[in-house]
Amino acid sequence: MGKYDSSRTRVVPVFDALMERDSSGNSWLPRLLQLGSLSSGRLEGLVPGPLVAEQRKWWGRNERHLNPPRDLLRWLVENLDEPASQSCWGSGDTKTKRKLLVAGHKEAKEEALRLLESEPKRSAWYVLEGQSRPDACLETANLVLIIEGKRTEAKPTTTTTWMPQRSQMLRHMDAAWEVRKEKKVLGMMIVEGSAETGSLEPDSYWSRQAEDQIKEEMLTKSLPHRTPKERAQIAEGFLEATTWQRVCSELRLPWPPATDID
Repeated sequence: MGKYDSSRTRVVPVFDALMERDSSGNSWLPRLLQLGSLSSGRLEGLVPGPLVAEQRKWWGRNERHLNPPRDLLRWLVENLDEPASQSCWGSGDTKTKRKLLVAGHKEAKEEALRLLESEPKRSAWYVLEGQSRPDACLETANLVLIIEGKRTEAKPTTTTTWMPQRSQMLRHMDAAWEVRKEKKVLGMMIVEGSAETGSLEPDSYWSRQAEDQIKEEMLTKSLPHRTPKERAQIAEGFLEATTWQRVCSELRLPWPPATDID
């Protein structure tokens, strides 16, 4: 995306500036959480608290890598269909084994499920989803916040290699759910504002896209390994969307946060 890359021109300068201002997050994280279009009522009683001591700048070149849920990997082994692209098969033994899984080969499934019980290797033939890397991740003693940033991107990502429907936002939150312990998992999209809304609020297109992330069909197809209760809890943590312009305005950051350079 060149000079309009959302990570370089929005995510990194915004969150670097906030961390330089206050590395605990106490002065800006509570306000940031309130900016989501669905934040009202979903954060009642939640005290964010300071960022954890091990919080790093989990964005830009240091995006946090979150492993896929083991239950999803098992579900994929049991329910694997043909991939959208032939390149997804891999080559050699990997291709042979994956074709057996798609064909419903009992011994191949049993082998894959057995291997998943140990520590799976990320590039193994039986690992059918890779690590998730949200654009930004913030963690306190009480919550994990996942940020998906957009600027010139046409739409959210809603597929993965082996799943024809899997929301990128839900994928990030799903992976964070595995490491949350007792923490609340929250998600927010930050998009570029337009003249339609005076830049401070998401336009009608991005509002619809945000709403679509937690519709029943999207939840069911994106989180097939989760119980209905878990899907509802993950959806409850999605705060929908705000704009980069509003984030900068509310948190007293310069606009634009970075200069576009060819």
